Amino acid sequence: MPVLLILLLLGVLSYLYWRRHTTTLTRDCRWRRARSGPGWHCAFCGAVDDDARPPRYCSRRAPH
Repeated sequence: MPVLLILLLLGVLSYLYWRRHTTTLTRDCRWRRARSGPGWHCAFCGAVDDDARPPRYCSRRAPH
């Protein structure tokens, strides 16, 4: 039984690690499907993505 719990813990931690490194979206990313044509736009910062799939990366530029 303890081995099963350790495996479950390792599985959960590896899943969280994987999810953290496959996307750069933040809380502020509010991607919505564009009404006019294919693509997406961010309701928070106004970034636009012309891809048909939902964005996985934040397009907001870092402040200088």
